Amino acid sequence: MIRFFFLFTWLAAAGVAYADPAPSACDPQRIGARDLADCLRNASDKSEKELAAALDAALKSIDSKPKILATRRARWKRFLNDSQAQWASLRDQECQDLAPLETQSASGDPRLACLIEHNNKRTAELKARYP
Repeated sequence: MIRFFFLFTWLAAAGVAYADPAPSACDPQRIGARDLADCLRNASDKSEKELAAALDAALKSIDSKPKILATRRARWKRFLNDSQAQWASLRDQECQDLAPLETQSASGDPRLACLIEHNNKRTAELKARYP
């Protein structure tokens, strides 16, 4: 529970906000409601795949470290997987419960927009930490 508090605090300090949650490619001013819903679903699926690929690349990066003992490498990978699971749990809770309440605009499904935003930020973070 304390980890969630610190992660939530970190996300708040990092400026996670939902003023206009729709990704720019899914502009509600340019497309109708049905196309907007399809666009958000497709963008969400894409962000999930990119996040999974970034995590996989991070784990492979750990495996590629030549001078690290196998036990340390295994522990590092386990901790990264545990951290990812905790991050995903917080993301899901925020996007399911908070995003719909925090969103002021009618720019599509705030839950999907929230997932896309969080996934994209986490993907970038993983890529930066594990080049």
